[in-house]
Amino acid sequence: MSVRLVHEGLPSDITPYRLKLLLRQARIALGLSKGAVEYLVFAIENCQPSDFQNGRICAIWHSLERLATLFRLSKRQINRIEAELVDAGLIKRTYPERKNRSGDRVDGVIKRAAGINLAPLIEKAEYVRSLVGRQMQADEDHKQLREHIQDLLRQIRELENGEANDAATSILPRRRPGELNDIKEMRLVADALAAVLADFSAKVSQPEMTDGSDENDRLITKKEKKNKTRTAPQTRGGEQLNTSPAHARLLATSELRGYIDLYALNGPPDWQSINRATHDRAYKLGISRRIWEEMCVRIGENKTALCLIIADRNSQRDDAFGVENAAASFAQMSRKVERDLAVLNSLMGELTDALIRSRGNL
Repeated sequence: MSVRLVHEGLPSDITPYRLKLLLRQARIALGLSKGAVEYLVFAIENCQPSDFQNGRICAIWHSLERLATLFRLSKRQINRIEAELVDAGLIKRTYPERKNRSGDRVDGVIKRAAGINLAPLIEKAEYVRSLVGRQMQADEDHKQLREHIQDLLRQIRELENGEANDAATSILPRRRPGELNDIKEMRLVADALAAVLADFSAKVSQPEMTDGSDENDRLITKKEKKNKTRTAPQTRGGEQLNTSPAHARLLATSELRGYIDLYALNGPPDWQSINRATHDRAYKLGISRRIWEEMCVRIGENKTALCLIIADRNSQRDDAFGVENAAASFAQMSRKVERDLAVLNSLMGELTDALIRSRGNL
């Protein structure tokens, strides 16, 4: 005995023709094969517009042999497509097992259908449309991000600074935003390029983070008040630290980033919010107040914060740069940075590249 499945009808603004278009647009989001979508399109075309009205049966009852001939496939392939659609919740088989498919249409209205019922598809029409809407929004987001990345590359190029261009190329080697597809990776690239632009734009007008400027705003300790002649050691070759607060936040772990946002009042980070956040995080990682204050005096508060950011992030990695003890790594790194600032620039560059390659899941 066949099952009589009626439905509540398509939404008033979705016609059967529109439903076919939506299915083709939502194929990937629905996880369907091309054959499955073409099967649904065929089924819709072989029903009458009145079949899609509330309280009607909407179904086809073509035999497997007939469908195989029409699609130029084997019966096994047709069975596989129908099973895929049943599993997706888009059709229902309503014919008894080992029985032929059949149906009756009287005065244009289906009275009985032992075949493939489209009620599940009709009831999911709104959902299918929402999938298409989300996909269209995602496509627009991709387009805007690509344009934003292209604009950042243009602005960096206009700085006419070789180091800035090299930094941008290390982030996006081929400098082709159109090759990026993953939205998370695109956002990471955009954030990294924006950090490069902010850093080198500041250097065009004035040095953003020379050792002198870092020394001026470092943490003042009681010991330093007693000895005014003590200054932070100069880095080799007069190098400057190539970064910005936005870049520093990008490199931070999710927990540390939360601290930074808290101190930045959920606005753009500055060095004050970076330094306060890393100060709090340092004690959670087991770094003593004495060591922290000592490194702030010796290399400057900003560089100390960056050493903490890298050590904290590396403690969560399982690759060649992973470390077991963030506190020990911080102490070792900060002493190396005291001798040569290039160490810190190099580690920051490696971590930035690693984050982009891992799409932020490092």
